[in-house]
Amino acid sequence: MTSIIYASMGVTGFAQVTKQVVNVEGFNYNTSFNQAEANTVRNNVIQSLQATKRIIVVDLQSQSSVSAEAERRKSEAAMGDDRSMADITQLNANYLLKGMLNSISTSKKTGKDFSGKAYTYWDTSLSYTIQIIDPSTGATKSSYNYTSTATSSDGAQKSRNDAIANSSNNMKKFIEEAFPVKGAIVQVADADAKKAKTVYINLGNDQGIQKGQKFVVYAVVDIAGEKSEKEIGTLTAVEVMSATRTLCKVNDGGDVIAGNMASNKEMTIKSRAKKGLFGDL
Repeated sequence: MTSIIYASMGVTGFAQVTKQVVNVEGFNYNTSFNQAEANTVRNNVIQSLQATKRIIVVDLQSQSSVSAEAERRKSEAAMGDDRSMADITQLNANYLLKGMLNSISTSKKTGKDFSGKAYTYWDTSLSYTIQIIDPSTGATKSSYNYTSTATSSDGAQKSRNDAIANSSNNMKKFIEEAFPVKGAIVQVADADAKKAKTVYINLGNDQGIQKGQKFVVYAVVDIAGEKSEKEIGTLTAVEVMSATRTLCKVNDGGDVIAGNMASNKEMTIKSRAKKGLFGDL
């Protein structure tokens, strides 16, 4: 067993991982919903984005206060403030996020418990869409449709309220689909027979990386003068070492990863949702 055998010389472009700025608009809804329900789904999205620590979120519903603070910090009188320009960049978003509550339906059902006694319960299904917009062009970058469900024996309204609240359950998948964090392998920590077993990556606390986070490893290849990515392996974070370093277990592709590191071939990594029994989590 050999420790710390390969260090990449070509990862300087990934030395600093820039956080993306996302402006969140108010969510739209049809007559099947009310404002409070739309706010609940929207707040679930905002709180989940903020919890990742990899995204700067600007709530456009409070944009007036944000704009006022930005103007204050631009003024000459505020130039001595340590925070003078710290948050102004939040107004220059990489993406605009829009949401739409599409439909909701509740059905009354009956069943039997273990003793054979009949009971009544209600099933609710909520359909909603989240769009990611390029603010410079207004074009839709990506669109995601999700369903949130709930079952309750305490009445139709309780089932409905729970389905609205359960929209947060889709957020981990949404974040990895829409805003995967990208970085690079910076060093092989442990290898056996030219096969990487553990590696260090240039992502850590600053990007909200936690133990158990999954990554896909890509080799950057040149095809007829155009660069593209080819999946070559997967990683799992086992220990977050610092703001910009995490030790990861190599799940597969260890031989290719070690070879690419030894020959200084360009690779990238991208986070993804965990695979669970019922799909991505």
